[in-house]
Amino acid sequence: MTHTRPIDYTFLVQHTPHPPDIPTFCQPGFFFNEYAHLRQQDNGSFYLISAVNRFTQKAEARCAFFIHSTDALSPAAAPFGSIELSETLPTTVLSTFVAVLITTAHKLGSTRIRLLTYPRCYAPLQSDHLLWVLAKHKFVIADSNTSSFLPIDDEPFVTKLAPAARRRLRKCREVEFIFAHQQPTNVGDVVTFIRRTRQQQGYPLPLEPEQLIDLLQSFPEQFSVFTVTNGPSLAAVMITVRVRHDILYTFLPASDPAYHAFSPMILLIDGLYSHCQQHGIHLLDLGVSLDASRQPKPSLLRFKRNLGAQESPKYTLERRIDQYDLPYLQHTPSKKL
Repeated sequence: MTHTRPIDYTFLVQHTPHPPDIPTFCQPGFFFNEYAHLRQQDNGSFYLISAVNRFTQKAEARCAFFIHSTDALSPAAAPFGSIELSETLPTTVLSTFVAVLITTAHKLGSTRIRLLTYPRCYAPLQSDHLLWVLAKHKFVIADSNTSSFLPIDDEPFVTKLAPAARRRLRKCREVEFIFAHQQPTNVGDVVTFIRRTRQQQGYPLPLEPEQLIDLLQSFPEQFSVFTVTNGPSLAAVMITVRVRHDILYTFLPASDPAYHAFSPMILLIDGLYSHCQQHGIHLLDLGVSLDASRQPKPSLLRFKRNLGAQESPKYTLERRIDQYDLPYLQHTPSKKL
């Protein structure tokens, strides 16, 4: 029997590396942890830690973080960051990786690390493994939210709906609302609609309109706009992100209150579900259910449950750091660039 040791890995620490210097990740990774998205977060200056298998020369764990005053944050401006890892990464290697993260953050003057994890449904085995190792390294859960998601299968979306949601979907079709996948050519109108309707419901935009327009125009392969219209008028809008080839993340849902009786968002999600079926997407992430104060919103969670959504935890983990509480690092190969 062979035993994988931390010495079989190099722990690489890089500061805003150039793309050719970044180790190839061993599997399809999450878009929010890729260089292109990291560079547009905050001021674009980040640290990247990678656990590189010295035989394959591929990274089997990675974490990008940003320094804000005395905090090391992962991410700075994204739905999640945290540590991404392969399903087969040995516990000893992951533990050493976390120790490298803690000591690196300490050397940079940080007194706290804050990791916002991806929903467990994205990678259940990796998530459980990571939480266990982080707990061993004195990380605590600072916040926990419920993320709703739809597993995509071959069944029609309508079969998953509660009776009330099914009636509203039929009502939208009877008045001939139209679902469409919009091209990002006139995103200004879409962003204006999102901003206006969210403000009417007390939800501020989490980013400036110009930033949102820039994301839509800079990443047309990942960011998409889906709409429901009533004639020339927008009734509902959803922006999505292709987080991975098989995961679609939804954010900034917006509906015109004038169409509340129809619930055009149900028709929009019906269209998204079909889009996923046609494009090999296996998971549609409907996001967390929070109000404008970032508190749980039971009515929104019920709405998603009526669509047949399942639920998955999404955690924020923190660890305080001081010089007397640093983890012991074994003599393992490491490199800084």
